[in-house]
Amino acid sequence: MKSDDMRIIWMMMPGGDTGLIKKSLKYRPDVIIPCLEDGVAYAQDAKDQARASLKKDLSGTMCTDIDVLVYPRINHPSSEYWKADIEMLVQTEASGLVIPKTESGDEVREVVKFLEAAEAAAGRKVGLKIIAMIETARGVMRAEDIASAHPRVRGVLFGREDYSASVGLMRRHKDSLAEISPELLYSRSQVITAAKSAGVEAIDGAAFTLVDHEYIKRDASLTARLGYTGKLAAHPSHVEGIRSAYTPDPEDLQVAHKMVELETSSAASGMAAVGGIAGMEVTPPVIAQAKLLIKRAKWVEENAKRGGVVA
Repeated sequence: MKSDDMRIIWMMMPGGDTGLIKKSLKYRPDVIIPCLEDGVAYAQDAKDQARASLKKDLSGTMCTDIDVLVYPRINHPSSEYWKADIEMLVQTEASGLVIPKTESGDEVREVVKFLEAAEAAAGRKVGLKIIAMIETARGVMRAEDIASAHPRVRGVLFGREDYSASVGLMRRHKDSLAEISPELLYSRSQVITAAKSAGVEAIDGAAFTLVDHEYIKRDASLTARLGYTGKLAAHPSHVEGIRSAYTPDPEDLQVAHKMVELETSSAASGMAAVGGIAGMEVTPPVIAQAKLLIKRAKWVEENAKRGGVVA
């Protein structure tokens, strides 16, 4: 993984709404994603107004003061709006940007090429990172190409609802809620495997329910077990469930520490790190998983310190 600064809660809201941005920070997200794409009407006046509002919001240190990253979602590179989005963002405290509906590494590189020119023109020394959203069948099939397209790619974000529409998925909401959306397992696995292959973060899309908090927690727990490093929250009510699901169980964490201790003691005695702990056969690959669990616990601890009340 390229960065140890893993972010768990990625919260999206419509772009250009100062009230929503300030309100979102009170729920302690790790990253906010003001959306200039679907979150704003597809009209020039609306896009211009949203950009002006977001530029004003991000001109100070409202987010950086509390260590919350800002990754606005720009319009798609095929649109007439995306270049103006980038020209605005390079003049703000944004840490990166999100490319919607990414379907190839070439799209990522096209954005990077314009981004580099815009940063140079604005005199920006710190380059913006990129999160590429994978939201279509073509994007899922090209996930590795997208994830490894450029060093600026911080991670990939699986957009489950647009993907579902792109493949004509016939979701029965009652069944999906009860079964934790098995119809998405292949695509989720494809995206996480591509991300790990490229050494970048993988963020799962938002749950489609606002009121079933138990589903939100179970859905997030599944993606954490699959290997995702974070999850999108489309509503403040999602935050608590996601953070809880991404927090390792204390008993599992205790077992993980025992496995690492076994490795240490085995190395000291010149023995192979093999044994039995808590009814499990422990081997080096199992210990490697234990170390990842311990690392995840540290991410959760660090992320919980972010955010807070904004005046």
